[in-house]
Amino acid sequence: MPAPRSLLVTTLSILSCSLLATPAVASGDASPGRATTAVKRQADCPTGPAHDARRAKAAARACRASARRTRTQKPAKTRPAKSKTHTGKPATSKSATTKSRAAKPNPTPAPQAAVPTPDPSTVPAVASPSAQSDAAAIAAVLATPCQNTELTPEAANIALVRTAVLCLINRKRAENGEMPLAPNPELEQAAEGHCAEMIADDYFAHVAPSGETPVDRIRDAGYIPSPSDGYVIGENLAWGTYQLSTPQSIVSAWIASPGHLANILEAQYRETGIGVVPAVPASLAAGAPGATYAQEFGVIIP
Repeated sequence: MPAPRSLLVTTLSILSCSLLATPAVASGDASPGRATTAVKRQADCPTGPAHDARRAKAAARACRASARRTRTQKPAKTRPAKSKTHTGKPATSKSATTKSRAAKPNPTPAPQAAVPTPDPSTVPAVASPSAQSDAAAIAAVLATPCQNTELTPEAANIALVRTAVLCLINRKRAENGEMPLAPNPELEQAAEGHCAEMIADDYFAHVAPSGETPVDRIRDAGYIPSPSDGYVIGENLAWGTYQLSTPQSIVSAWIASPGHLANILEAQYRETGIGVVPAVPASLAAGAPGATYAQEFGVIIP
């Protein structure tokens, strides 16, 4: 007869919320002329002594006749030329165009000799000291492996579990170019207190049965200096049993949830506090071993 086997059921549940509060704020006619030309012709009449009177008379008649022909024919020849001139179609109009082109100033050669302005898209920007510091911090997180991520929470290893959760959270932020979160004692106090209360009062929610909210818890812990200060805070909750209660399982579940991931990657957050209790609310786990987690996120805006 085969030996009986026990059936283990692992369970994991998560919740997230985020809140924003901001402090109050007090409160002559220049038309060109037409080019013209004038062409004049004169009759070329030979002069000089004639060796023969008859020839002289004939030459004189021929000269006078030539002069008359010149005087009567030249107007007919010169009018078309004047007509062409006044219509602006003679060669002189082309010459004027050429002169007009020549009169245009040449482009200033100075820009060609000057050093060209660099294209901002091709010139690498010089990172500010702050940006360089942020980049170094992100690189350091990515270069550091996370330890103890598969620990099952117990009273003796809570500090290691808390450190493992913070390492996994900051690694995820670094992978997305966000700065790592710094541990804050007030936020840790609020997270630890909420975990303990959920175990004691057997519930799992952001708002306690008494009506206490995440803001109330964080303010009571002393994280928000004064009512005039603004703040951005967020809270992720989770509980799991058996192997689903390890830091890796809890953080993986948060990352797989859009709302929880939004808290993890929120760029405004600067500090965090992580609470871990090696127990689960009795009504949820049916007595199975496990752990309850709370992570508070915050930044103060003076």
